[in-house]
Amino acid sequence: MDDEELISVSPRHSVRLEREYVAFVRRAPRQDFVVRTITRREANGMPLMSAEVVIAGYDTRKEYPLAQQYPLHFRKTYYPGRLHGDPKEEFERQTEANALVNVLPPIGFAADTFRSCLLPGMPYSRLSPFNADPDETNLGRARKLQLAQAAGLWSLLERAFVDLKKLHDGGICHGDTELHNFIVCPSPLEIVMIDFEASQRKTDLKEELWTKRLAADLAPLLKEAVFLQCCLGPQPGELADLSRTRLGELFKDPERYRQEISNQAAPPA
Repeated sequence: MDDEELISVSPRHSVRLEREYVAFVRRAPRQDFVVRTITRREANGMPLMSAEVVIAGYDTRKEYPLAQQYPLHFRKTYYPGRLHGDPKEEFERQTEANALVNVLPPIGFAADTFRSCLLPGMPYSRLSPFNADPDETNLGRARKLQLAQAAGLWSLLERAFVDLKKLHDGGICHGDTELHNFIVCPSPLEIVMIDFEASQRKTDLKEELWTKRLAADLAPLLKEAVFLQCCLGPQPGELADLSRTRLGELFKDPERYRQEISNQAAPPA
C-alpha cells in the first residue's frame, strides 16, 4: 500500500493508484495517458470503439472542468465505421439521470468521445450465477445457490429496480439494461447504472413505443428476480410481484418457473 495513493474518481468514490501514475494526476501530461483498456472492439483489423481508464491530459483538463477535479476517469472513443449514438445526447441523458438517481456525473463529450466519472466496482452480471443458456438451465443453479448469496443479490436487484423506476418516472428510458450495465461498488455499497448511449426521453417517443421501451428496460431485472425467487421462494414488493405477473412475457414455459417458486415457499423441514 505504501507505493499507492488514494485518488478521488467521483463525488463519492476513490481508488488506490500506483505512485508512478499519481505524478500524471498531479501534473497533467500533454495528452491523455491510458492507464487501462477496458474494451477494444475491432472489425477486420479496424478499430471501432475503445473504452479506457485515462488520466486527463493538459488540453482535456482545460476543456472539461470536471476533468480537473477527476483527472482519472472513463473515456469511450468511437472510430469511423462504427454506428453509435450521439455522444452529446449520451452526455445530456446521463446528466439528467444523475439528477434523478445515483448515476455518476458525466465529464464531457466530443464528436467521437464520451467521458464520465469512474465507478470502481464489478458488473452485476459477474456476481450472478444465472448466465446459462437456455434459461431452464438456471433452475438448477437456483437450487444450489446459498441463501446468503441469494439474499445479497436480491437486495442489490431491488435497489437497481427502484433506481430504474425513478428514471422512468423522470421521463428517461435507459435502452440497454443488460445486467453488465449495473455496476456493484463495494465502498459505499451500491449498484449503479452505466452506459446511457441508447437512452431516450419520453417526450421524444410516441406513447406506444415508450411503453415498449419501458418493458424492455425492466425485462432483464425481472428475469433475474424470477431466478432468485426460484431459490428464495416468493418475495414481497413491486419487483417480485411484477416479475411473477410477467412470467408469460419472460419465459416460454412460465408454469415451470411459477411452480419452482411455489415449491420454495414451504421448504422441507
